[in-house]
Amino acid sequence: MKPSILNFFALLKKVKPVHYLVVAAVIALGVFNAVTAVMPQIKQDRYEKGIVKSFDKWWEEEGANQFKVVGIEPTEKVKQEEFEQFRNRAFALKPSYIVEDRVEVMKKDFREWWEIKGGKEEFTQKNNRYPSEADFRREQTEWIDNYTDKFVRYNMAFIPKKEHYDRILTSWMLFPSVWSYVLFAVFFVFTLVRLEKRWQWFILWGCIVGWALAGGVLVSVLTSTSFFDHYSGERYMGMSLTVAFLLGATAFAPRKDLTSQALSAVCFMGLLLDMAVNWFVNPNIFGAVTVLSPIAFGAGAFAGLKIETRRKTRFELKQEALQERARRIERRNPMAEMKAKTRTMIQSGIENAKGGRPEQAFSLLTQAMVQLLQEHPVDKALVLSLVDSMNKLYIEISSNQWLEWGEIAKSKNAPEAAIVLLKKGLSLEKDKNFARRALYTLGETCVTNKIELEDGIKRLQKVIEMNSTDILAKQAQRILDNVQK
Repeated sequence: MKPSILNFFALLKKVKPVHYLVVAAVIALGVFNAVTAVMPQIKQDRYEKGIVKSFDKWWEEEGANQFKVVGIEPTEKVKQEEFEQFRNRAFALKPSYIVEDRVEVMKKDFREWWEIKGGKEEFTQKNNRYPSEADFRREQTEWIDNYTDKFVRYNMAFIPKKEHYDRILTSWMLFPSVWSYVLFAVFFVFTLVRLEKRWQWFILWGCIVGWALAGGVLVSVLTSTSFFDHYSGERYMGMSLTVAFLLGATAFAPRKDLTSQALSAVCFMGLLLDMAVNWFVNPNIFGAVTVLSPIAFGAGAFAGLKIETRRKTRFELKQEALQERARRIERRNPMAEMKAKTRTMIQSGIENAKGGRPEQAFSLLTQAMVQLLQEHPVDKALVLSLVDSMNKLYIEISSNQWLEWGEIAKSKNAPEAAIVLLKKGLSLEKDKNFARRALYTLGETCVTNKIELEDGIKRLQKVIEMNSTDILAKQAQRILDNVQK
């Protein structure tokens, strides 16, 4: 498996069931907002396309001919003018699906009814007084509210001016723009995962619920006491202030559990992005939310510093121990550990020899030599030092063992070590045939690597002198011939 796939599965193991529930809830909010905000636009687009299609069909079958009959050329300009009239008649028969567009038309219709069609007179008869402009605005608002309250994005949103505080319980589920939802989804999950590790669950969710409800109250207070008061009739929705609080709490932590600079920078960046969206993208009432966001962030920072980190559960401690062990194993260098073990073994063998424990010394030093020759590259200096130590400490090693080690050193491209080991084995070898074979290997190693060249030539010549007819002598002669060339 690729490392990226392994990392992905490792990340999934850290995800708790509550995280899946939170992500599912965030996605559900996104779908809910998309349906309630986009569906009216989709219906309106379909309706307008149907108008265009109906007009084109009428124009091809009847419209153009009607103009020709009366002597008017059905030019593109005439067609466009006729389409505008056709479109206006269609809109008059069926109001727009988009609530905001419908409200604008309703305001014009109400003004017309109020001024021309007897609205003032009806009000005078009903209230026994002539209406003022304030009466007009109040009656118009009531009439429009009777329409807009039929729609979810209006009857769930909180409007400070109307003081329907029960709608604060639902206003957090709506988002004023796509950008607001995206920032909420990213930073809500981001902060929740981190704070869930630090705080007790009831503290965390108490803060989330508290700020979701307090957001509308704070906006209501600010719009009634500042230059945002003329926006108090607009809809407040979303969880910007809640996210600002969570970002502040994530950016700061008690001294014993300090957050990284990178994490704090991400939190400050999230706050600035959310403020920018509220100020430049969202409707005017969200200017008040922009002003309140640093206050919510500061409250979160205070909570982050003051609320103590919760004690970890046994399961979490066990998981952390397993993860730390896995990280140590991952960081571990087996080759370096083996080398360190070999050198410790050499030291221990020497100490045992000096302490009068030859059997332990023999076991440790011979095993250390084997492991030294398995390293890549072979530590030539240490091999030579170990051979010297064995000689000085009178560690008895058989000739076959020395010769075997010499062959291994030669195959591992450590000729200096191989020559020393072969010489040591040759000096102890009693069998004539084994000694001749060792002479050839030693001579060939010296000549091939140009180390003690004269001595190597003499040893190859000795091989030929001992028997000049076998394959070993022919190989030795071939090597000598190449040297002479």
